[in-house]
Amino acid sequence: MAEAGEAVDPLTRLAIRCGTDKWGPHFYTPIYHSLLGHLRDRPVRLLEIGVGGQNSTSIGGASLRMWAEYFPEGRIVGIDIAEKRLDSDARIIVLRGSQTDPDFLASVVAAHGPFDIIIHDGSHRPADVRATFDILFPSLADAGLYVIEDIQTAFWPEFGGSPADGAETMRLATSVLLGINHEEIRVVAPDSPSLPAAATIRALRAWHNLLVFEKGDNGEPSSARYDLDNVHAGRALAITERELADSPTAAGLAQLAHTYMLGRRYREALEIIERGLALRPDDTHLLMLGAKAARRCGDRVRQQEYADRLGASAGSDPAVRELLRKMNVSSAPTGPVTGRQEG
Repeated sequence: MAEAGEAVDPLTRLAIRCGTDKWGPHFYTPIYHSLLGHLRDRPVRLLEIGVGGQNSTSIGGASLRMWAEYFPEGRIVGIDIAEKRLDSDARIIVLRGSQTDPDFLASVVAAHGPFDIIIHDGSHRPADVRATFDILFPSLADAGLYVIEDIQTAFWPEFGGSPADGAETMRLATSVLLGINHEEIRVVAPDSPSLPAAATIRALRAWHNLLVFEKGDNGEPSSARYDLDNVHAGRALAITERELADSPTAAGLAQLAHTYMLGRRYREALEIIERGLALRPDDTHLLMLGAKAARRCGDRVRQQEYADRLGASAGSDPAVRELLRKMNVSSAPTGPVTGRQEG
């Protein structure tokens, strides 16, 4: 039961006024508002597959009208396999054609796209859901959202679904989840096949009866095969270095050094570690990273120095003892050392 005075979001209010089943029979509009609210004043291009009203020529278009009001600067396109003659806003275009016809869909995208938002509310047969996604997702604008509604039919045999595995709809979701993590899979299986669009699907979000795919660069490197020339890694380093230049912390510099070490740039890591040790000379994390980086650089003098400092400040730490054992170095717990000894 709704509580007295319960807040209603703007899209749900429009759904009620326009008479669309995206609220009530379904519970989509609060989700849509959370995803799309920041785009309301932008000239978005939205494509909805399925206009509603089944074979009626004069019934349907409720959600198209809702979208037109929600996006006052937007362009709204609906497609349906049935002929529709609807009175609607001048910014709404309704086209007739099949959602699985590549030529028809290509003509829609060429004339009215690229679309920022694509909503699949047409045929709910899983085979059609998958076919339409494969055709349209590559044409989606960067950072765009592709939404599949009414996922329940993936489990209903009368639609070609399967309660065991969700048929093609859920197989699509599974392949996308794997594709999102393609860099991690290739660490151990470099020749494994992947979804063709894996590098351009940034996120998959799921709610009851709703899947949302976000298009974007999915080229973030695996930490097991970190490439500092990767655009995402480079951006992260630039932001981190800028922030730490203004407000340096030992913990932040330790993480920055660790990132450089993942990229096998050990000299730069050592320089950052020294900056951190100037703030906290006995920081265990920095000293452990320093010992590892010095070893990678072949700097035995500095490696031994860090080992001595670790022994002096954290010799009882099991992780420190294990590191020293693996590195086959001894430590001289002669008291805290506050600076690197030269010579």
